[in-house]
Amino acid sequence: MIVEVKPYVLDDQMCDECQGARCGGKFAPFFCANVTCLQYYCEYCWASIHSRAGREFHKPLVKEGGDRPRHVSFRWS
Repeated sequence: MIVEVKPYVLDDQMCDECQGARCGGKFAPFFCANVTCLQYYCEYCWASIHSRAGREFHKPLVKEGGDRPRHVSFRWS
């Protein structure tokens, strides 16, 4: 049996990498549910951390209505 656990994505979390220093103190919009991360990220830190080899295919989760996290297509030009 396979069990999938979905994280509860909170609205008011600071980026676990920069604690708001790189995003003007805004709350982190992304959560990485991959076991190698399990952190909240601002846009800057997401791009920085997830451009590294092995993490470029992680998918960010953002909070959606009804407290349900959703996957977001995320690409940097």
